[in-house]
Amino acid sequence: MSASTPPRTPTVAIARVLRSLGLTQGSDFRVTGDYSNGERTGTYVLVLSGKARDLIAAQADEIERLSAETPYPFRVSLRYLGGPSPMPSVANYGSRVRDTPPTPEAEAEVEAAPAVAQSAPEPAPEPAPEPAAVVVPKAEPTPPPAGTPTGQRFQAARTRAWTNQQARALNWSTRQADLVTAAAAGQLVYDSDGTLVHRPVPAWNGRTVREGRIHPLLNAGLLVVTGPEADGRKRVRTTYDGREALLVWRLCRPTPAEKDQAQEREPLTPLLGGQESTRRSREMAEDTRRREAERTALYAALDELHAWEAREERLRDAWATVNRILNPTSKRPTGWVPTDDEIAEHRIAPDIVAELRADAGHPILKPTVPAIRTVPPRALPPLPAAPPGIQQLDLFANA
Repeated sequence: MSASTPPRTPTVAIARVLRSLGLTQGSDFRVTGDYSNGERTGTYVLVLSGKARDLIAAQADEIERLSAETPYPFRVSLRYLGGPSPMPSVANYGSRVRDTPPTPEAEAEVEAAPAVAQSAPEPAPEPAPEPAAVVVPKAEPTPPPAGTPTGQRFQAARTRAWTNQQARALNWSTRQADLVTAAAAGQLVYDSDGTLVHRPVPAWNGRTVREGRIHPLLNAGLLVVTGPEADGRKRVRTTYDGREALLVWRLCRPTPAEKDQAQEREPLTPLLGGQESTRRSREMAEDTRRREAERTALYAALDELHAWEAREERLRDAWATVNRILNPTSKRPTGWVPTDDEIAEHRIAPDIVAELRADAGHPILKPTVPAIRTVPPRALPPLPAAPPGIQQLDLFANA
């Protein structure tokens, strides 16, 4: 790649490479940063047009070679989500993923599977040798046909079904989808006075956005507010989950939810199988284990307390009988032991005598019961995990 001066940032480096291939920055692609906890962790390319998608997929190796000539190498990943065309992603962090395209032989094998399953004859029982003793053999389970769809097309169908489930569970309205799209393009900005503005063009004043509309997206782990820049402004960026959610929204094109202004401020479900849902599920599991441990300790302390109370009741009854105490609230003196004459006169059981003598030498203190929390922890909604064998659409993070 020829350039007058070496690029000073990863954004300039990858933008020069893509422009040299004929793509237009701003309409075909946009370079932005990945942020975690308000800190920038990498740079990736946001593909905005079908032309850019096809060209990046076709020139994946060339883009990696040209970027490797700069101080900021990038990696291009290609994934097939059930269609004939790959979905590319370009980033300077994460691993490089290159899926193999589905072959026509695998598709033909899957299409022929139902015919094979229908033509397979069922095993018939053998005729009995004598009518008087009819023996019906037990049917053996038949193995699946050789053409059972377990190849690339079947896996792609499972991935597509999981992606559709993710898109439906987002429950975005059209305005919420536009907010995520604007954040992905770096167009949502908090001005120095704290006003949230959607500014498609940096020189424009932009349009003021009510801050309450963005809170559900922030709480769902889809957006994040970065630290103040040199001019005092803060930008709203998409997280890893936010970029994947926007990707599945564009791929599946679900029907947007009809919401009014009040409904748009209600909580949203995080991306199914994403980082936020995984964190919440892990937090819920840890809270469940902690509660189980507290409950086990509480029950053990209560059992110990009940055993101590029953023992104290037996020892007090022996003391009250010997001393003819009728007041039920009177307490047994510590270290009291009956004499041999009292034991014989009142016929105190040997085990009670043994407990009284043991308690006189080493008194057993009353067990303490741990306090029960009165404020419950924050309730977390249950979130399903991805089905086995389904990989998350990490088109940007695993680039």
